[in-house]
Amino acid sequence: PHQFPEKLIPKFTNQLSRGRAVTLHGTGENTRNFLYVEDVARAFDCILHKAAIGKIYNIGGSNEQSNLEVAKQLIKIMGLAEQESSLISFVPDRAFNDLRYTIDNTALAELGWVEQMPWEEGLKRTVEWYKSYSCRYENIEQALVAHPRIESAVSAI
Repeated sequence: PHQFPEKLIPKFTNQLSRGRAVTLHGTGENTRNFLYVEDVARAFDCILHKAAIGKIYNIGGSNEQSNLEVAKQLIKIMGLAEQESSLISFVPDRAFNDLRYTIDNTALAELGWVEQMPWEEGLKRTVEWYKSYSCRYENIEQALVAHPRIESAVSAI
């Protein structure tokens, strides 16, 4: 919850809520490590109270998923599984899109932090949050296109 709608899960949730297909870049096989927001907050709290000054602590969980798998799970959560094939649209990949981000959270785990929210439950809660509160972002249409661009306020001379 609370991510701007251009990010993968809020974007796909909002696209599906509007009856649109999700827009997967490339093959959708890019993977990301997802972590529920409350687990992130607990990680920051743990670092704040237990970390050694100057040491680096990466925050990451155990929920590495491909973007395609996330899309399919969101479609299922939203009760649209029978329409899955028509709700996935593959678009050209972004230039220099990373295939995978790896996160080593060993130092954080050594402080005693553990991920608490199961992936499936966190995803369901996140979908419910966006279904209820996406209106807070006013006009998000520009964020829901396949390749959002922020218009520059400065014109070329």
